[in-house]
Formats: sequence, structure tokens, C-alpha cells
Amino acid sequence: MAISRPVLAVLAVISLCGASAPQRLAYPPAPASPATDTYFGTAIVDPYRSLENPADPQTRAWAAAETDLARRFIHGRREYAALHARVETLAKGSPVRYGLEIAHGRWVYLRRTPPAQQPVLVARDGEADRERVLFDPSAGATGAPPAIGEFQLSPDGSRVAFTTQQGGSEVETLHVVDAATATMLADTIAHVGGGTTPAAFAWDADARGFVRTSLPRNADGTFASNAIVLVHHVIGTDPATDAYVFGRGLSPKAEYHLLAASTGDALAAVVADGDGVPASVYVRRGAGAFVEVATPAAGIGSSADAGAAFVGNVLAVIAKGKTPRGAVIGIGPGQTVDTGATLVPAGVLAIAVVVPVAGGFATIDLDGGDSRMRLFAADGTPRAAARVPATSTVDFVAADPRASDIVVSLQSYALAPRWYRYDAARNVLRATSIGQPTPAAFRRAVVSRVLVPSLDGTARIPLEVISLGRARGARMPTILTAYGAYGTVTRPRFNATALAWLERGGALAFAMIRGGGEYGEAWHQAARLKTKTVSADDLAACADWLGANGYGDRRHLGIVGGSAGGFLMGLALTRNPERYRAVDAAVGFYDLLRVELTPNGAFNTPEFGTVTDPLQFAWMVQQSPYHRVRKGVAYPAVLMTTGENDPRVDPYNSRKMVALLQADSASPNPVLLLQKSGEGHGIGNSFAQRVDSDTERYAFFLSQLAP
Repeated sequence: MAISRPVLAVLAVISLCGASAPQRLAYPPAPASPATDTYFGTAIVDPYRSLENPADPQTRAWAAAETDLARRFIHGRREYAALHARVETLAKGSPVRYGLEIAHGRWVYLRRTPPAQQPVLVARDGEADRERVLFDPSAGATGAPPAIGEFQLSPDGSRVAFTTQQGGSEVETLHVVDAATATMLADTIAHVGGGTTPAAFAWDADARGFVRTSLPRNADGTFASNAIVLVHHVIGTDPATDAYVFGRGLSPKAEYHLLAASTGDALAAVVADGDGVPASVYVRRGAGAFVEVATPAAGIGSSADAGAAFVGNVLAVIAKGKTPRGAVIGIGPGQTVDTGATLVPAGVLAIAVVVPVAGGFATIDLDGGDSRMRLFAADGTPRAAARVPATSTVDFVAADPRASDIVVSLQSYALAPRWYRYDAARNVLRATSIGQPTPAAFRRAVVSRVLVPSLDGTARIPLEVISLGRARGARMPTILTAYGAYGTVTRPRFNATALAWLERGGALAFAMIRGGGEYGEAWHQAARLKTKTVSADDLAACADWLGANGYGDRRHLGIVGGSAGGFLMGLALTRNPERYRAVDAAVGFYDLLRVELTPNGAFNTPEFGTVTDPLQFAWMVQQSPYHRVRKGVAYPAVLMTTGENDPRVDPYNSRKMVALLQADSASPNPVLLLQKSGEGHGIGNSFAQRVDSDTERYAFFLSQLAP
């Protein structure tokens, strides 16, 4: 049903009421379209099935009216214009440089220079050299510029392969640029990866070609979104002639990381069967065939992380199968993970990253989300434990194994990212000239770290809080965020726009809940599949601690999460609605019973379960946020955002969840939907899109949490 402009004008006036005396909004009527599915004899009614169809005129009209209402509610607030201006000013800041790779003295990385809409690919010959732009997405763009995805510098430092994608679709096209002259080569290769199966590529030692991923072409000429394989491309040749290398017969959910030895005689493929599960590892030495050297039982890598690197011709892998916090195993020629040498035994900290450096390797370790760094000789002999500040994150360690430079990126909640050189002789990190200045206001920041007892009494959850000054009491507006899935780690990160919230008297809290990898694989497994509700209970424990220790109580506490963290928000608001005043859930999935029918859904079943199994269905229906909504329950205020081009989570999840909450909630708290065109899962969002999203989030929470 289309909503007339006069009605929307009335809704906008109603929406501007304060949080102290909210009135229920008059929502656009959702098109009711009940459908019944039967799972193992259990009938499940879906009241809003038609909202799954983005082409349905009623769905389009309803989503547009909901988005218009949400924008009027949020953008129409008195403080919105000033808040937007402040967020934009903070976001502009100074250039941000990240993703450094080093080869033969050449540094290549991405540079974001606000308010440019997208980062550019740049190179310099060492720290002292001037930057030169290799590729600017905005140059020559007639519409919204594409976003750069993955990139890789060739071993000799002469060329860079990189991908681009448009409008958040994550459909990746591969390009090659000369790193010395910034000349684009003719090699442009479409459909090397998508949102469900990201691109991967690895250069040959002589930089004359590379192994890359390739999506198969369907009979109708379109490209599949799975069953990706590896092919070899020779620079200057037709991509249609690229020779098959590996991957046929593997799972259609296969996701790749490719690693090439600096010696040029070995290539590794780390292949995960879906999201959040350990990988199989295959190694090809010389011109031989790929040989499996580790099965998933070894606990190596995942869809998001290779968990491996070549140290010379030895593949060093972080194995968590027998030791959940990880041990580094060296797999040499003719060896497997079972016969390779233990280079770094398991310890107190979780080993997260291994990086080759001159004469050996470095590890980035985790202490509940905070970073540590150690250095080792090639045979695993310890060299040093670098002194890293508390409550901080080592983003990356970049080095050319054939040279002495080791560059480390470091940041924290109150310290903007900066690159440091590791001084091995003195075992210290020395600041380079490359980094962002930290706004002066962050000097007043107070960062606290506590370990919160879990509700089940079996764990202590790291909780980190930042505010400008000490906690002020139960009326202090506080935003709590968490993720808790796939073993992904929540780390201390600097966010300049957070100052727009902090300087208004608010606090920000970060919970390293179970389901993540902050303490290794056991921490992940504690909130996965049947035990996924543990992540929401850990969040609730952190919420209780905040209210009892001088931060926002249940009337002044909001929670926020995106993607799998969006699912967490849905689980939290339906499991413990009384604990939270407001919920911001971005690009989340909420109908757990139907999500695996979407292109990316099958990739999520290892983490969240499959309804094709009667035992898993029994607990999935109890966890599914869409099926936990109950008529007459007073739910918190809710803002759900989604992108129309999202290849990872279908936008219908947010549409259906919002419609159901609007119909069933007994509270007058607003339930809002922002469905954004020209956006996807948030990956590759432009500067303007990121500013709008941050402003909308803070404005929404101000409307609900302000004293």
C-alpha cells in the first residue's frame, strides 16, 4: 500500500516527541501474507512472506514508506543537523593509511582522504619517499565510484593486482597496475569473486602471472555465486584462456586464501567449507599437484583468515585443533601438519596471526581481544616479546622477509592509528611519520577494562568502556556493542566520530563475548550452533555490570551490532527485552529458518545450523529472533538498517522483523526500518554513506537514551 505525502507529514510531527513521553507511531500497514512451512511435523506460520520479494510492488511501497518514516523521525530531530556536521568534521580528519605490503623496498597500501568518497591505492619507495597514486576509483567515474577490495603486491614489487566492486554488491573485478609508473595494464578480469565467495589471488615469483579465483558461468550467461575454482592467468593474455589449476570437486561453499612462498617454489591454498569453520590446507611445490597437508580437524584458518604464512619454504600454520589457543606448526616439503615441527607451542595467549620477517616470523597474539606481539627465528627460537601498550590493537605487521624493515600498525580507543618501526636491537616500537593525529579531546578519555562474570558462572567476559571522564551514574547514556560469532575478534579500535557521542556525555562499551575468538577456538565453540544463546547471555551480563557500576541503567542503555552482530541484536531484544532501552541492528538476519535458502545462507550453516536436520531445527526455532517475537511484550526501541544490494544478508530479514515488531510490541517505543539503495553489507561504503550511518545511529540513540 502506498502512503500519501500528507499522511507522512503527520507521522513526521508525531515522531518528534521526546524519549520521556513516547507516543506510538502510526506505521505504514505491512502487507499481510501468511505462509505455512512444515518442518518434521511442526507447522511454522510466517505472517509476512511477501516481504521476501523485493520486486513485489506492495513490498517496494511499504519499504519506501518505512524508510521515509525512519528518516523523518531521525533526520527531523532538532539536534540532527548539528550532529551530522560534527560527525562529518570528525570523519574528515586526516588521511588514513592501511593494509601495508612491502617488497623490494616498495610500500603499497590504501589511503582514505576524507571527504573523498573512496580510498585510493598508493605506493611509495620507503617511508621517506613521496606517495604516488596507482589507482583512484573516482577518476573518470560518471556515477558513484567503485570501491577497492583486495590487493596484492608482486614479490618483486613491480606490479599490484587488485579488485574493485560497485554499490556494495561485492561482485569483484580484478585489475593490474604497474607499481612504478601507475600505468594500468590491459588485464581486467570480471567475476573473480562475490560476496559469498571472495576473490583470492597469488603472484608468480617472476610477476608474469598469478593464480586467481574464478566463478563459473551459468548456462544463461550469468555467473554463479559459489563453486569457485582456481585458474592461472598470464599477464597480457585473454582471461578466457586462463588454465584450470585446482578446486573442482571441492565443496560449492569453498572459500579460498592463497599464499605464495617468497622463494617462488610453493603455493598454498587454505580452503574453508563455509563461514566460521576451520579449513583444509593444500600445498603445491614446484610444478607438482596440490597435496592436502591438513584437514579441518587441525583447526587451521577460516573463511575470514588464512591463519598461515610461508617462512622460507616452510608453511607455518596456526593449528587450534588440539590446542584451542593455537600452536604454530611448520609444514616443510614432504610433511603434513601431523609430521611438521612445532615452532611455537600453545601458551596462555591465543595466537591470531603469523607473519614472515627477515630471519624468521612474528606472531600477533590475543589477550581477550587486546594485542601482543612476539618475534621468533625461523626454527621457532624466541627472539623477543615486543612492548605493546595495554588495551590496544596491532592491526598488522608488514615486512619483506628479504629485508630488515618491520612496520607495525597500532591503535586503541583513544589513540589514532599510527605506523611504527620495530627496533629489534632495543625491542621497541618507534613511531614513523605515517599516522593520524588524535583529536585533542581524546586526551580526556578514560578507558576501563574489566572482566565480567558470565550469567552461567563459567567465564569472565572482557568488557572495555571509554568515556570522557569517569562514570557519572545510571542516567549516563551508554551504547554497548558486541559481535560474538565465527571466532571473529572484537578489538580496541579508534573511531574519530565516536567523539560526537562521547562529548555529549555518553559512554561506549565493547564486550568480547563468547562466540568470538578473543581467547581462541574454545571461546568460539562456547557460543555456536545449539549454544548460540550464550552470546546473548554474555551481552546481558555486561549490560547488568554497566548499570550497576555507574554507566547507563536499563532506561539509558542501548546495544548495537551488525551482520552476525545484527543477529545477536535480534536474539538479545527478544530474549531480554527488559534489559535494553534501544537496539540498533544493522544488516542482520533474523529468520533463522529460511536464511539458508538465500545465496549466502548455506555458508552460515556451520555457525548457526541447518533446518534440514531435525535435531538442529528443534533449537533453531527457539533461537530464531523472528520466531521469538511475542504479542504483547514491551520491546525496546529498534532501528534496523539494510542495504538493497547486500549479497551476504538478504534485506528481507530486516523488513520482516520490523513488520512483526511493529505489529506485536506492546510498548510505544519506535520500531524503524532504513532500507538503503546503492548500498550492500557496508563493505565499500562511500565517505558520505559512512557519515550518514554514524549520524543516524547516534541521533537514534540520543532520541532514546538521553537523560
